[in-house]
Amino acid sequence: MLQQEMSAKSGPSEAAALAERRGDSRRPVIRSAKIFISANGGGGVFNCLILDQSSAGVLVDMGTLAELPEEVTLQMSGGASYLARRCWAAGTKAGLEFIGGQIVTEETSQRMARIADVLQRQGVAAAVATLRTARFLDHDKLRHIAEAAEAAVQRLEAALTGQEPI
Repeated sequence: MLQQEMSAKSGPSEAAALAERRGDSRRPVIRSAKIFISANGGGGVFNCLILDQSSAGVLVDMGTLAELPEEVTLQMSGGASYLARRCWAAGTKAGLEFIGGQIVTEETSQRMARIADVLQRQGVAAAVATLRTARFLDHDKLRHIAEAAEAAVQRLEAALTGQEPI
């Protein structure tokens, strides 16, 4: 693993040493992304720019000094998401290594956005039916959230129609 953290005063020779340790060559890109910090890391979301990318990781610029925990979720513009490990941090930049494959692909993210539109236009029942059709309820977390939403709607209807005391 690359060194955990570099000081903000890193010189060019240190950056060159890091570049030489990379397993995969990176290609330059400019792409917006979000870094999600888990609840046990304090929670939160940071906007950032991806400056270069390889199949194994990315170089991000946070635009401000930010202390990232060891593991984060990186969501790229377009929706692709990865679990990532911070390999190093220097100033506003950090090197992140992907842990495993994509959590959510861009295609899946687009399908989820369409289901969110169904939710807004047609309500919970239609959105849950669409989730079932798309087989997203095979995903434990989505299934749990959808079941909780269905139950909440049923309780609300029962309260509003007098079938359940308020």
